[in-house]
Amino acid sequence: MAAARIPAPPTIIPRLAALQGWAPLAARLEAEREQHRVAGDHAREVRKDATLAALQFQLGELECASAAHARAAAALAAVPAAAGFNPATRQRSFPLRDCGEATAVVGAALAFVTTGRFPALPESDADVDNEYVGGLLGAAQELVRYATRRATVGDAASVAICRDGVAELNGALLDFDFRNGPLRRKYDGLKYALRRLEDVLYEQSLAGKASEAAAEEAAPAPCLASLAAVKARMDASDAARERVIKLSRDVQKGAKQAIFACHRGDGKKADALLAAATAAAEAILDDPELVTKWPQLRYGALSSALEEWAEAALFAHWLAHDGAVAAPDALGLPLSDEEYLGGVCDLTGEIGRVAVAAATKRDVDAVHRVYATDVAVLEQLGGLALPPKLGKKLDPLSTAVKKIEAILYELALHGGKRPLSSAGDDGHEAKRGKPDDDDE
Repeated sequence: MAAARIPAPPTIIPRLAALQGWAPLAARLEAEREQHRVAGDHAREVRKDATLAALQFQLGELECASAAHARAAAALAAVPAAAGFNPATRQRSFPLRDCGEATAVVGAALAFVTTGRFPALPESDADVDNEYVGGLLGAAQELVRYATRRATVGDAASVAICRDGVAELNGALLDFDFRNGPLRRKYDGLKYALRRLEDVLYEQSLAGKASEAAAEEAAPAPCLASLAAVKARMDASDAARERVIKLSRDVQKGAKQAIFACHRGDGKKADALLAAATAAAEAILDDPELVTKWPQLRYGALSSALEEWAEAALFAHWLAHDGAVAAPDALGLPLSDEEYLGGVCDLTGEIGRVAVAAATKRDVDAVHRVYATDVAVLEQLGGLALPPKLGKKLDPLSTAVKKIEAILYELALHGGKRPLSSAGDDGHEAKRGKPDDDDE
């Protein structure tokens, strides 16, 4: 019997030996993933007790509810600082945000039932304004259920107290400028909670269950002073956000124009545009009243603009240094790991367009430089603990590598004598569209 034929080993793909400066980056991402895991473990414990506390509250077991709430609050406070609180944004880590608010909801509901007033914001929690306001709004919904059960046994007085407390809370929040998001949706539900309490009180009056009038005017609720301070901070943050969004447009527009200039081969103009975009970004980052004071504002329009800037800077560097990918600390701005890696992923799209242009000129060496870069980036990213946003970019990157392989195959197949087929079209032109008029 003849021996089985064995195919040749896979072709060794030439690629960059290593991407400079990625070892510390990989270590940071791995540490962040570990902190995320630790936060998730603690979040499960907090959520379990917070859920139990809410159930016991609705069952009327206030002592059990208070004990479960105390355990949830203690578990929340026991989370290691590195895992439980993000110093860059002065916010709780993502796995803990929902259970932190759930704990605040039960705490506010318990405080109201036992004192008749919504609680103030502890000074130690000044950095979790959204969590505090969300807790008050959630507690108002809990009080609707509580009041309905009290009305079932004819206790109109308790319903009236809840109605007055929720009305006072609603009045304090009327001046807040909530943006679209979770707080806005929760606040929209507050007026329905108030209306339901008014309806229950009216129905009680029809049944002859009149509420007792207050003997004297009640003192202002402790939450009012806290909400005034929260509103002042939110207003200042919103004003800073508007300015950051406006200034970030200059960064993003300059970066996009620099990319188009690079594709046109106008390196001098690209450098000037990139320098202007860099100056605009530095003005935002260095302003003491913007992200320095409100670090959470970096994550949004500014972060997207910085990612675009990273793409432009990496592309200009790649063109000027024979296909080298600049290290994270070599670009000139203090980028986050996610901003830098996002720029690297988008760089592969830009150099894909370079590969197509080079293939039309039968410049095989240029196509190979693009291929070596794409493969090196794909190989490095595949070994990193990427956040979800960046993980989604691996599939398009893998597709880009396959398209460059198709270009190289056709170049080898036709020996530079026939035009390439549509297999070499990387689709980036269609995605980006034509440059704006002011890109020229």
